[in-house]
Amino acid sequence: MKIGDLARRVGVAPSKIRFLEARGVLQSDRLANGYREYGEDAVTALQIILQAQSVGFTLEEIQRTLGETRSSQLSCADMVGQLRLKLAELDRHIAQSIAVRDRLGQMIVLLEERGAHNEHVPVDFRIHGPLELPPL
Repeated sequence: MKIGDLARRVGVAPSKIRFLEARGVLQSDRLANGYREYGEDAVTALQIILQAQSVGFTLEEIQRTLGETRSSQLSCADMVGQLRLKLAELDRHIAQSIAVRDRLGQMIVLLEERGAHNEHVPVDFRIHGPLELPPL
């Protein structure tokens, strides 16, 4: 199938497919006229790529995993291990985001308390931040 057909079947722009191919994540055959030709396996591969991206896998991680899958070197246990690592990474990001959100909340409270008497941000707050807040 041609790139436009693949794009319609999966619901992405042809430019996305070209980008993934240029990065080595998706493969195609070339016809004599230079057009890309994709097999049915490209539909599945593209769906896997998009799903993996949607849960935070990088293109490098996806490329490595697809390579292992194509060569039958990736077991279900290996894939579960990769998913658990990604989940742990996501948990770390969530914890960091929560810490940043809490810090912002503390800064708002502090500014609201100080702002009740002064409409300007205190110089020490602008330069150093409130000393009462723990570092991230």
